[in-house]
Amino acid sequence: MDSIDVFSVTNPALGSLVLWSFLQGYENKQQKGCPFPLVFFPLPLVISKSIRDEFKGTNAETGLYTWITRKQSILVNLDIRINRTSQLTRSAVIFGCANELMNFQPDGTIISRSRGLYKNRLQNSSEEIKQMVNTSRKLGIWFSQIDSTASILNSLGLTL
Repeated sequence: MDSIDVFSVTNPALGSLVLWSFLQGYENKQQKGCPFPLVFFPLPLVISKSIRDEFKGTNAETGLYTWITRKQSILVNLDIRINRTSQLTRSAVIFGCANELMNFQPDGTIISRSRGLYKNRLQNSSEEIKQMVNTSRKLGIWFSQIDSTASILNSLGLTL
């Protein structure tokens, strides 16, 4: 069984790919940029295989609220996981912006960009990376179904 090593998961390029996929999912419904605080959720929820496995059996239609109701254990220490990955998220955003994977809008939201990313190269990625990308995109879709950042945070037991 192949496993992603610690260096790989702390790599800003991989983090950028996960965030890019999340933004792609978010923009699928919203057709606008994602509020910046929400980009701090994909990495702590997607990089860990044990947490990523909690997404199995779900699809884009499941929705965040249904998933949280089914998998309340993911809420335990979520704030700690977000804090532990916040520097990686920041590095991934910087890398992503520098390499034209994402961009900030004048209103402070962040959007995905396709320049700099060759989707066909993702097909040659490991299964674990493909899972991260697909799970992150699904999370973006779920977040886009809720119009309020405060509602998303509240449902996850968090506040700004």
